[in-house]
Amino acid sequence: MLQSILFITLLLGRASAAEVAYSLADLEVLSQEGAFTEFFVHAMDIRPSERQETWKNMVTKMADAATRTILNKAEIEKKDFNWIENHYRWPVLKNDDVFKLKRQDIGLRYLNACLKKEVPCWDDVKMFWEADLQNPETSFKLAEMVVQYKNSPYTTWTFLEVPLKNPLSEFYCKKDFVMDSLWGKLEIDYIRLGSKGDFLTKIDQTLHHDCLPSLNAEANKRLYSPVKVGDRELAYQILNSQGKMDQKTEDFFLTVYLLEKPSQGELFNYSWNRVKQLAQAPSRRDKVLTMLKNLDPLPDELFMSLDQQKKRVILQLFKTHFPEYITFYSHQCVQFYGGKSAFPQGNPTVHCQDFMNSELAPQFIDADQIKLFQDARKI
Repeated sequence: MLQSILFITLLLGRASAAEVAYSLADLEVLSQEGAFTEFFVHAMDIRPSERQETWKNMVTKMADAATRTILNKAEIEKKDFNWIENHYRWPVLKNDDVFKLKRQDIGLRYLNACLKKEVPCWDDVKMFWEADLQNPETSFKLAEMVVQYKNSPYTTWTFLEVPLKNPLSEFYCKKDFVMDSLWGKLEIDYIRLGSKGDFLTKIDQTLHHDCLPSLNAEANKRLYSPVKVGDRELAYQILNSQGKMDQKTEDFFLTVYLLEKPSQGELFNYSWNRVKQLAQAPSRRDKVLTMLKNLDPLPDELFMSLDQQKKRVILQLFKTHFPEYITFYSHQCVQFYGGKSAFPQGNPTVHCQDFMNSELAPQFIDADQIKLFQDARKI
């Protein structure tokens, strides 16, 4: 019985000893020795009311030592990442700029490595991001990292929303992958808003005004060299919503709009009336024709439309009010298939072969051009 009591007393004594709280003096000794592992086990032993400048300075000093040790490793391990993230919750470290920068370096190095593994660490990406949601640089770095992974459960825009609302957005917007993501976001917004929506308000809600010059430069580029279907219309809407569309550019877009895949609506009506106006303004029409001639390929999706009535009506509009384009288009078609000119980028009239062979062609293309085309195809 006595032995049992002694044994229990000994265990309780050991437990009490293990639970003894460290004093500020104890932490000072550990700080001087650079024993950061033991230091952080007991740093919170100090009562909140006593965590003044001396304590804060020791914590940041030891955190610096710990992060330097981790960064010197050839490979940052999961336990290192978890250690940093757990201590980043401490207000004294979350407000320390040096620790924030080193935390970012450690986290990004770890994530970049573990995403390449057989089982990517997407949960760690989420944890790392959510711990500092309002930090634009961290979010941007994550977006830059995950854009290369096709199997990512997150879109690039997930991480870019905060950076592009930040005053530093002008630097982020200059990156191609950022602009591609922003373009895709605005494309969805424009479709959801519809013709009656306030697109400028949506743009203002999405990005800082310092990003607008880069967005407008991209819109001007895609207006003349679209990457995909719909780019020209979105480019027009981005510029037009800000009052950035001059008459010459608007004449060009509205003309091209009818030659591609126009849908019934307000924009169709604007385009229809604009082509009719150009018939009464030869100098404006000549400028548009010059701009059209510089496109490669030439806009001609209309020629392959399955809506025969729409195709016939629009082509009649051009034959009556802007016949120069149809003439130039058919000439380029003949030149390409006849091998009369060099076309480094291939056929500039993608759909002309099918159109020239259609029953509709004789109504809009000169007979001699059709014959030249047919003769060229026989060679």
